[in-house]
Amino acid sequence: MKTTVLFIIISIFSLNSYSQSQKDSLNKVVRERIKNIKEDQSDNPYYSQQELEDNYKNEINTFLALAQPSENSDLANHFKIYLEKKLLKKIDFSTIKWSTFYKEISKNKTTLSVRLTFELSKTGKATNCHINAKDKELEKKIIEVFKKFPLEKLGLKESDKSGKISVQLFTKEDNEVVVKASQFAVVDVPPTLKGCEDASLYWQLNKCLYDKLYDYILKNISLKTLNNQELRGEIIFRPRFTINNKGKIVNVNSIAPNKVIKDEIDRVILSFNEIIEPGKRNNVPKNTYCDTFRTITIENLK
Repeated sequence: MKTTVLFIIISIFSLNSYSQSQKDSLNKVVRERIKNIKEDQSDNPYYSQQELEDNYKNEINTFLALAQPSENSDLANHFKIYLEKKLLKKIDFSTIKWSTFYKEISKNKTTLSVRLTFELSKTGKATNCHINAKDKELEKKIIEVFKKFPLEKLGLKESDKSGKISVQLFTKEDNEVVVKASQFAVVDVPPTLKGCEDASLYWQLNKCLYDKLYDYILKNISLKTLNNQELRGEIIFRPRFTINNKGKIVNVNSIAPNKVIKDEIDRVILSFNEIIEPGKRNNVPKNTYCDTFRTITIENLK
């Protein structure tokens, strides 16, 4: 009997080796395929609506307790000086979600606030700043003003370079936009895996986590199971799971082309035990939701 050898490659959407026209073409294909996967999510939500709302409330309460936003904080006073008050009128709170993770929360249950997230560079400067004010020029100006603020006033430390940092800037109260900014930064550090201990920056820790996991998937996924599906070519899938505050992977619920492949990917992820430290928020262990897109290219080698 003739034996077919299955060859599997895991791809992480790296486009650095392509020309611009090739990048544009590939990006279009990837966006379309990811769109299809997102549509599949509606049939398989990770959280129930009630779980999502409970998670949102807990996140808000934890963030506010740590950030302690105030109209008289150093950061608030900085923005009152350097950002024109008339620009605040451009913020449309009806369309703002400071996290796409909570986009399904109804408007009457959301907190009307604007947050800015950033990371620290090796030299301790704010980098990779993001804010959602629904106005590109306003966002650019807000980030410009923020980068002039002395970060030491937020209580940041050298170790915070390993985290994604969040601050509140504005809220809406009594139909008025108020500069009510954080007194302290909220720092979310990803889980640490074996072999990632030397990563000192947030993006390094985050990349190392996913790289280690997908290398493990590549080595441990059942070729027999994939072969029986008779799928060939590039397959996009979406692993979704939580690393709890004890450092254990739980609630694995991936999205894949069919249930057999989904169950196999979930099985492999559940068996992964290389986590040595859970994610943390301001040095307190927390549950970390993990969600990404990857591709597996399956070919026959004759």
